[in-house]
Amino acid sequence: MRITCVIGSLGGGGAERAMLYLCGGLATRGHEVTLLTLYDHEIPDFYTVPEAVKRVCLHLPPLRMAGVFGGIARVWKLTWALRATRPQVVISFITLNVLASCLLLGIPYIYADHLDVRRTPSTKWRIARSILLRRARAVTVLSKRDLKYLTRFFPKWKPVLVYNPALPCKGKTNERPTFFKPGKKYVLAVGRLTQQKGFDRLLEAWRRVCDTHEDWRLAIVGSGPDEAELKALAETLDVQYSVDFIPPQKELAAVYAHASVFAMSSRAEGFPLVLLEAMSVGLPAVSFACTGPDVIIRDDVDGFLVPQHQTDLFARKLETLMDDENLRRQFGKRAREVITRFSLQDYLDTYENLCRQALM
Repeated sequence: MRITCVIGSLGGGGAERAMLYLCGGLATRGHEVTLLTLYDHEIPDFYTVPEAVKRVCLHLPPLRMAGVFGGIARVWKLTWALRATRPQVVISFITLNVLASCLLLGIPYIYADHLDVRRTPSTKWRIARSILLRRARAVTVLSKRDLKYLTRFFPKWKPVLVYNPALPCKGKTNERPTFFKPGKKYVLAVGRLTQQKGFDRLLEAWRRVCDTHEDWRLAIVGSGPDEAELKALAETLDVQYSVDFIPPQKELAAVYAHASVFAMSSRAEGFPLVLLEAMSVGLPAVSFACTGPDVIIRDDVDGFLVPQHQTDLFARKLETLMDDENLRRQFGKRAREVITRFSLQDYLDTYENLCRQALM
């Protein structure tokens, strides 16, 4: 099949990485795959496209800045760029506007929603989504919650549950990252520094354990609009001496390999790849219970799930793992099972079957 996959950019993020897993996997199965990205001038690439995948960069202006006539020109350019890839089917990741081009060209499409489907930013967006997604051959979601919601309220969207795959990061693991201080054990957190990711809560939990664990440090890997605020909070809580803020890393394999515990403090998630990657290399995890982690982590089997807002309990669960090396080892061994529980093969099988069904 000739499949065109569409996403806004290849900036750092879980949806972008999942898209590359999908493109590369479908290409290795013999399909002719083109990856079309829209906003490359705004957001530079953080990831590398697999060699077997053809890349097309469109450099569209942001929709919010286009205006009426600019919006028409934008749709025209997108439609012609899509047509040039000669797709039999299109898979769009969180990129709604390309679906209008698919309708104009008569190309069947599958839409992957990695956000909370219950929330829409505006009335215009809600109307556009309703029109375009009822014409989709399938709308894939990351959680049973979203599947249940769409099945009840939007059955014409043909919702399908597809979990992200768990793959260990590629790269060298034998060399300890230079930003990990010698002789220290690390609690690791990875993600964009935004309110959604809850790093403010993680710092508050860390305040409760750091004084009695001087051989441990907290590493937060990522960047984002809340970086200055979070660094200021670390100083306010007087934990800055035991917290390292690390910029985004293209190679996380060694970071996971040399950490001891993974912490996820998010207020909301989809199906987080960083958690899957951490567990795939044997890191036990502590996470607030939200969509995604509540399926990935098996509580008291390969990690701990903590009810939302219970920061004290989150700190106690961190401390439990920090104090018990045998428990970390036991949880870590079971954590590796995410590779088979959420396999790349199942992920590719599902999308490949959806593409075949779209052509019927």
